[in-house]
Amino acid sequence: MDNANNDDKFQGFGDDPDLTHLRVGTDPQVVEILTDPYVIYRSNRYAPVVKVKDIESDKEYILYISSTSLAQELEDIRTFDGDGSMVGIKIAVNKDSDDRFAKYEVSVE
Repeated sequence: MDNANNDDKFQGFGDDPDLTHLRVGTDPQVVEILTDPYVIYRSNRYAPVVKVKDIESDKEYILYISSTSLAQELEDIRTFDGDGSMVGIKIAVNKDSDDRFAKYEVSVE
């Protein structure tokens, strides 16, 4: 069974195994959001993500967005201007401490 989907409406979506996830630390990283949220299947579970591009390195990553603090910030950004999309928005993202469960901080660049 062929699972490939070449339909243009799905361009940029899907679980690209070559993309690693963005590791967010306490120093702000500026990224451009390349997709609206979608889910991938990794590690025996579904996880919501967005594809992002690190502005400094020009490398693409997936950003897991299941954290409540990150999801709330992104939803505020998504609904702010009324078009309902995050594509093309540049944000600075970091955690407020080194703790594994630290809250995310997000600002629009």
